Amino acid sequence: MRMYLSNRSVAGRMALVICLLLFVSSCVTDKEFLYLNDQIVALNKRVDGLQGVSKELASVRERQATADAELHKIREDTQAVSGRLDENNRLVMRAIERDTTAQDDMSTTVAKLSERISRLETGIRRLFTYLNLEPVAAAPAQESEKKPLIASEPAPEPQVPQLRQPIPALEKPDVSSEQRLYDVNLALYREEKYEEAIAGFKNFVDKYPKSDLADNAQFWVGESYMSLKQYEQAILAFQRVIKDYPNGNKVANATLRQAVAFYEINDKTSSKLLLKKLIKQFPKSTEAKIAEAKLNTMK
Repeated sequence: MRMYLSNRSVAGRMALVICLLLFVSSCVTDKEFLYLNDQIVALNKRVDGLQGVSKELASVRERQATADAELHKIREDTQAVSGRLDENNRLVMRAIERDTTAQDDMSTTVAKLSERISRLETGIRRLFTYLNLEPVAAAPAQESEKKPLIASEPAPEPQVPQLRQPIPALEKPDVSSEQRLYDVNLALYREEKYEEAIAGFKNFVDKYPKSDLADNAQFWVGESYMSLKQYEQAILAFQRVIKDYPNGNKVANATLRQAVAFYEINDKTSSKLLLKKLIKQFPKSTEAKIAEAKLNTMK
């Protein structure tokens, strides 16, 4: 009987242990399941988040593609506008060159006419002196009113002085050698004989350094170099205009053309500085307006 009770007690204890083990095992399994469930939920959230990010990235890529297309279009439009501005600048520079040439032609014509008038006046004075005549003065209006002509009386014939010897021929007006040399060199430039024009204008400056046309001649040296695309030489030639003839009428134009020459050799910094200097020094000039337009295209 005691043995039977002992076996039952052992069996009960074992059953209790087994139940405890099953309970613990069940608890552990539930905890693991909850942990795994939490991990899965977290992963789902991350996946959902990644999907949202993926959608946002796709949207960003679309917007970026659109922005790239718009930027490309803006670049093309900018290049087109820049090309038109450069062409306008070239047209303006050609107009300035034509105006400068026309101004030189006008100055040359005025100088020739002034010299001819001076020679004619000299010849007329010599003629009156040779004939012992006084310059004819207009008769006062009062005398003509006091002594009216009578219709029945013939008007007195003018007395022609008796010439004792032939009148000497008047000297033909001639252009000065200085003006003639300048005109020859300017004609070479117009005929696009730039190297010959350079040599001729340099010779003019050396021969007539104090001439009123010396700064013009030096300016055309620079323009001839520009036409030959020898921009470094053009810069030096225009610098001589600015330095040697600071009070001349070519300083503003020489500064502008020097800035263009620097731009052609890709020295945009020097070009901008010269354009700003031109605007400050000659704010109301035509060259200053061109410089402002050029600066706007270089920003």
